Amino acid sequence: MFVDHHILTAPPMDRVSPGPLGVRTCARSRCFDGYTLFSPAFGYTEYLIDLNGMVIHTWPVTKSQLAELRPDGRLLVDHYGSGLDELLPDGTRAWNWEGPYHHDFDVLPGGNLIFLIARQETPREGFYPPDMQPPHMRTDVVVELDRQRGDICWEFSFGEHIREICDLTGLPLPFPHAAFEAEGRLSPRALSDWAHTNTIEILPDTPLGRRDRRFRAGNLLFSFRALDIIGIIDREQEKIVWAWGLGTLDGQHQPTMLPDGHILIFDNGTYRGYSAVIEIEPASGEIVWQYDDGENFYSPYRSGVQRLPNGNTLICESDAGRIFEVTARKEIVWDYYSPFLGQGPDNQGRHVYRATRYTEAEIEPLVASRTEKIVSVADLERNRLTSFAETLKYYQNGFRS
Repeated sequence: MFVDHHILTAPPMDRVSPGPLGVRTCARSRCFDGYTLFSPAFGYTEYLIDLNGMVIHTWPVTKSQLAELRPDGRLLVDHYGSGLDELLPDGTRAWNWEGPYHHDFDVLPGGNLIFLIARQETPREGFYPPDMQPPHMRTDVVVELDRQRGDICWEFSFGEHIREICDLTGLPLPFPHAAFEAEGRLSPRALSDWAHTNTIEILPDTPLGRRDRRFRAGNLLFSFRALDIIGIIDREQEKIVWAWGLGTLDGQHQPTMLPDGHILIFDNGTYRGYSAVIEIEPASGEIVWQYDDGENFYSPYRSGVQRLPNGNTLICESDAGRIFEVTARKEIVWDYYSPFLGQGPDNQGRHVYRATRYTEAEIEPLVASRTEKIVSVADLERNRLTSFAETLKYYQNGFRS
């Protein structure tokens, strides 16, 4: 967080909430009915669960933290630091790209992919105090991948546009990163990972975007966690045209534009000591809605947020391994604590990087692909159920009643 001309942060901390794992609260009539996709951070299994916590489907993945269910039932999923995979429902790899991918991706209407990669560079002039330059700097680059040819057809390096960020936000150079030493003394820091970009999103068509070209459809929304800033790239102008957050945000994740043009953000509060979900009107920067709960809601790192079609908000409190749903009046109507402990090398325990809720219609192609035979299952009238689809429907109808 930008405090007294310094950007300050805090070390990790996993909040543990006593109680059973799985679904703790489910006010079904007030929830947005659907299925939630997530995996343990840097995990090796992706899970799709229903509101009762029943696991509907799993995919084998590799050091993943982000996945998207595609309309044809395939899963687009990252393997952090080394690329992207598209998986068939049985886990077979149908497509992949290998390279220095990190953190986030989005899909353009024509099927090309927008995502983040990292490049190691010689420190740029002015970024660091002369006596504190790191051996190299890591610069994040937005790229567009041509799915048909498999090559990068457009790129935007944030290192070449830092002056635009400074002009829009008042961010000083050299970067004002600092940390408190053990004796309480504030010391400057030189971070090679100076921005730590954690989100890239293609803006949808909105009334705001039709009025103000900074927010028009097709522009790109990004998040710099290490600078407490979110911003927008105008692809046609090849420049950053809007930025916000310095002095307000604190280690944020997953800003996302809503249908009315507002932006929803998971504000981690890493240095502040508690998290919040905020909704802003970007033209003015006004916060129009906020959810927080003090020490009962705190994820210093990671996390995500999704506004649901019924107006509720799905929140992923990563470091607590928690996914929950709140109403516009900030009432918790679904509360889930992941029971899955990460497996495999470099896993992050119970952390859940991000979660996404899908409708029944959106998972239908996936369910239809499940053609395996079910045995020894029967309904209350002792009729045998032999397909996955009818067995799933029977169980879910029973749990709902």
